[in-house]
Amino acid sequence: MYVVIVGCSESGYHLSKALIAGGHEVVVVEKNAERYHLLNEELGSVALLGDGTDEATLKRAGIARADVVVSLTGADATNLVISQMTKHIFQVPRTMALIKDPKNEPIFHEIGVDVVVNSTHLVLASLEEGVPGRPLVHLMNLRVPGMELVSVSIPEDANIIGKPLNEIELPPNSFITLMVKKNGATLPTGRSVVEPSDELVAVVPEGEEQILYDILTGV
Repeated sequence: MYVVIVGCSESGYHLSKALIAGGHEVVVVEKNAERYHLLNEELGSVALLGDGTDEATLKRAGIARADVVVSLTGADATNLVISQMTKHIFQVPRTMALIKDPKNEPIFHEIGVDVVVNSTHLVLASLEEGVPGRPLVHLMNLRVPGMELVSVSIPEDANIIGKPLNEIELPPNSFITLMVKKNGATLPTGRSVVEPSDELVAVVPEGEEQILYDILTGV
């Protein structure tokens, strides 16, 4: 697989290193000369000095044969431009972009970016993972703008214990997609009964997470 990465941030460096170790062909477009030289010293001649929003630079990077383009610059607007160019001008099969402001995510989906990684939610998920019992964890943003996938651990004193899912009134447009019990994961049905320490994976509209959490964990 041929991967073009635009932006040699720390994440770009580690991603490049991992891809190369996995036997993939990688080129990193970086306009900062210091980072460009550092990357080539560390990983070999994998970096190209230039601006990732410039068509000529992307052509020199071999964009025409790229399987994937990953935009990892520090600016959402720059990543948006790069994604637009690679998707619609160069017809790259798969595009990925990192964003900082969650409000910008719908725009990236609208222009057809295949994978949008929200750095804010990554940090939030890491913080949530460190909370004992992991009460609520943001797993990912879904392809449909405004929808999220979350996981909620059910405490032993929750008032939904012993109830089947079809008796639990969830927020509109929310639903349980997976139940993880002590003996393994199962696809839920309306008759599936909630037990203490279950972990429920749910799709929920953005902004409704707290309401869902209160319903599933309230006493």
